[in-house]
Amino acid sequence: MAWELFRRDGPEGFQMMGVDGDLLTEAPDVALPLACEITIDAPSPLPEFVAATEAAVNTITEEIGGRVAGTSRTDTSLWILSFLPSDEYAGRFTKVPLPARASVSVAPSNDPEWTLFERVRPVDMEEQSMRDLGVMAKLHAAGDTGGVRTIEHVVSGLAADRAAAFVSAAGSIGFQSGPAEAGRMILRHDADPSDITAESWTLRLISERHGAVYEGWESDVARPSERRRSWWRR
Repeated sequence: MAWELFRRDGPEGFQMMGVDGDLLTEAPDVALPLACEITIDAPSPLPEFVAATEAAVNTITEEIGGRVAGTSRTDTSLWILSFLPSDEYAGRFTKVPLPARASVSVAPSNDPEWTLFERVRPVDMEEQSMRDLGVMAKLHAAGDTGGVRTIEHVVSGLAADRAAAFVSAAGSIGFQSGPAEAGRMILRHDADPSDITAESWTLRLISERHGAVYEGWESDVARPSERRRSWWRR
């Protein structure tokens, strides 16, 4: 399962969404017609507090031949969407281990068309957020310490007669453009990768408006600076 994350500013406020990336192209699965919503209300839904609960939900889902399709975390709840072959064993989710002061509710429903899956499908800026978080995950795995640095964005398919207008539009929001080579252009600006989606999404829209394709961004890995030793003589 290729698990993907993205951010959502929904009716309940900020949400961190998770989705089985394979299902973005494979859904629905006709063998799993039952949607099961498992909601855990807890003082904190962060992974370190609800890890045992999530693991139990995943194990039960796998044991009964189902599939966890997506999740949503708010400040006070974790919502998990699983699809199952039937409702025969859905009651098992009511007995998962819970952290202190937490509660669980389970709502199975017949959903052969997987309409509930649309609730975890990223759209528009959310899709860009998913891509950005994927790059950030790779930086983190490489030991990145975070912070502002130069980010390079790549745009391709830019026609020569539209390059000047594109450069002007991108420059108006702070991007510095390099020369276009074979319709490919690198644009730079300084930003923190953890807070880049507003800029990457805007650049993607500008690219599309000028007939080009926004391919994404990359940056060097930020590493902790080494302390210099000072030797003092008396």
